[in-house]
Formats: sequence, structure tokens, C-alpha cells
Amino acid sequence: MTTAIEATERRFLKTLHETAVRQHISWRGLLVLSGFWFAIAYVMQPLGGNIIPLLVARFTDPMTVHLGPLAIPVDVNTYVSLLDTIGAAFAIVWQPAIGAISDNARFSLGRRRPFIAIGVVGDIIFLTLIAFVTSYWALLLVYVFFQMASNTAQGPYQGMLPDQVPANQRGEASGYYGLMNMLGTIVGFLVVGALLIPTHHVRLAILTLPLVVAIAGVLVIFGVPDRRRTSASSQPLARSVFLSFAIDTKRYRDFAWLMVSRLFFLMAPVGISTYAFNFIRYTFHYSEGKASLYASALQAIVVIFAAILCMTAGFLAERYGKKRLIAAACIIGAVGSSLLIFAPSLPWILGFGLIVGISLGIFLSVDWAFMTDLIPKAEAGRYMGVSNIATASAGLIARPILGPIIDAFNNNRTSAVGYRVMFGIVTGFFLIALLTLRPVREIKVE
Repeated sequence: MTTAIEATERRFLKTLHETAVRQHISWRGLLVLSGFWFAIAYVMQPLGGNIIPLLVARFTDPMTVHLGPLAIPVDVNTYVSLLDTIGAAFAIVWQPAIGAISDNARFSLGRRRPFIAIGVVGDIIFLTLIAFVTSYWALLLVYVFFQMASNTAQGPYQGMLPDQVPANQRGEASGYYGLMNMLGTIVGFLVVGALLIPTHHVRLAILTLPLVVAIAGVLVIFGVPDRRRTSASSQPLARSVFLSFAIDTKRYRDFAWLMVSRLFFLMAPVGISTYAFNFIRYTFHYSEGKASLYASALQAIVVIFAAILCMTAGFLAERYGKKRLIAAACIIGAVGSSLLIFAPSLPWILGFGLIVGISLGIFLSVDWAFMTDLIPKAEAGRYMGVSNIATASAGLIARPILGPIIDAFNNNRTSAVGYRVMFGIVTGFFLIALLTLRPVREIKVE
């Protein structure tokens, strides 16, 4: 008993019993709890939006693959889609499994914290290695290991929201999560894409990524209480891992439909952000530095407007309903992406991109709260890990569809029409997300 009391009273590495009542969390506590989202966004957005396309372009050349009578153009967008797709596949397999294992872990320091620590160390190692790779295949290998490490941390970390936050604060906490995600994206694009890469400090830009992960990791590991499980799981670990890839679609039908809608919604911004750098570079014939600057400006402006809406939309969701706001986000996103098809110049692209940013901000501010309402709290880590299937599958599906289509229409860089086609397909993603949201009922499941 003494050990348990000492564990809960530690200032750092604090643990709570699994049955402890969820107390109201101050704004400072919510900032610390959501802080790791800043690091995730700071890393993933510039990495996928600027660094990966730039490195892939350096390591590869356009070519044509002949399959019988077919001549298929293969260029930078196809190579980017291959790398990101393989990385996303590991995320889909790895994160739900680790989330399920953390649900049942019985470590004295908490059930989530040890996995987060392992993932953070792995992130630091493999992000550092990315700065020194010299070939496409080396980049692909290191990126796969980075994805494994990153998802080792993310699965258990996502389970911390339902672990810690009382039901009446979930909308507010979701707003903080979305806000930190936005801020991490903005700072990442400004520092990495707009300041360091245009001044030819690509390696330095990459090395800022593990630094930010290390700082945020320390804050979460040492500053956020973790729940300490004392009772044994009712089912074997192997079964828990197996079930981590499945959900009870009959009992949690609304959650299942929300995941389908979430998948199609996220496929849209994933497609735009993945190919924005190449779109701007090859459509307007800019250098690496200018393309990075303008692509970062576009994505940062989009996210700034999204961040402005983020907290407001979170509170509006409590009044008008989360489903209505997500539906509005789908419609606004479809309008913005359809206008991008016809954007004649960079200023128009920036303007229409703001509409997509508004859509993204509304969605991210209520998405986590909506999911948290619909999942069984005893299996929060597993179900939040399953939610990452929609997140990772967005890239797994969108990139291999969009990348080859762009290259096929561009015909080895003799045209840039493939990017306009991509915006049209993205509009379809938003509309499908709206249609698949309709069956979701806004209910709470305990």
C-alpha cells in the first residue's frame, strides 16, 4: 500500500490507479497532455510535405516502365507514393497492436509511459539517420524504421486522452489536441520549409526534428500522469493483439462508420500536402529553395486559419453537435479543393488553400472528441489505435492512387495537368466523407 501511495504522490513519473476518478484538468495540464501532438505535427508535416519530396527528387530520375503494350511514366510522385505507402503500412499494423498491449500492461511506471519512451528514443535515432542517407533505398529503409518507432509512441499516447480527461472536458481537450497539432505544423513548415531548406540547410532542417521530439517526449513522459494497471487482463495478450485490428461493428456501428468517413476526409489533405511541393515546383518551374518556401507558405497559411478555428469549433461542437461540424468541414473542403482545380496563379492557390484550411481546422477540433464519445473506455488504447488505421490508411490509399495518376498525366514532366486532376479526385474524397458520415449517430458509449 505504501508503494502505491508513493507512486501516486511523485511529482514526476506520477501514476494513478486504473480505477481512480478522472479529475478536472487545468489549461496548463491540457497543454502538457497535448504537447506531444506538437512534436508529431512538427515532424510529420514538413517531413512528408518538404523533406521527403526534396530528397526523393535528388535520389531519382524520370523513367518509363514498359508492361507489355503499356508505357507507364514513373517520376518523383510515384517514388514518393511508394515510400509513404510502405511507411503507412507499418503504421497500420504496428500502432493498434501497441495500443492494445499498453491497455493491458502492468508496469509500475504506468501502462502507456514505457512504450512512449521507447518510441521517442527510436524517433530520435532514425530521424537523425534520415539527415545522412545518400540513396532512395537507404531513405526508404530508415523511414520504415522511423514509422515503427513513431507508432510505438503514438498508439499508447493516443490512449492517454480517454485515460485522463473526464467526459465533460473531452470537447475542450480535443480542441487543445487540434490546436497543438496546428501549431506544430505551422512552426514546422516555417522553420524547416521556409527558413532552413531555402538557405540550403537541409541537413540542419532534418536534425531539428529529433530535437523537438526529444523535448516534447520528456514533457509527456515526466509531466503527464499515467494510469497503473494492477488487475490482470481477462484475455491472453496474443488475443488482445489480434483483436487490436478489429472492432465490434455491430455494437460500435457508429464508431465504424465514423472511421470510414474519417478515412476519406483525411485522404484529401494527405493528397494535397504530399504533392504540394512538387505541384508548386514543377508547375511554376521553381528551384528547390523557392518551391520549399512557397509550399511551406501555402501549408502554413492553411494551418494558421485552421488553428484560428480550432478552439472555437471545439466549443461550438458542444453546443451544436460534433456531427454537424464534421459535415460542414466536408462541404467546405470540397469547395476549396474544387476551386484549386482552376487556380491560375500562386496567389489564387493560397486563397483557395485557406478554404481547405478552414475545413481542416473544424475537422481536427472535434474529431478526437467525437471518437472518444463512441469508444468503450476500458479499451481506449486499442480503439484509439484502431482509429489510426483510418489515419494511416488515408496515406496508404491516397498516395498510391494520386502519385501515379499525376505522373501519368504529366507525362515525364512535359505537362503539369496531373496536379489539377489530383485536386478533382481530392474533391471526391471530401464528398464521400460527407456521405459516409450520414449513418453516424451522435451518442455516447460507455
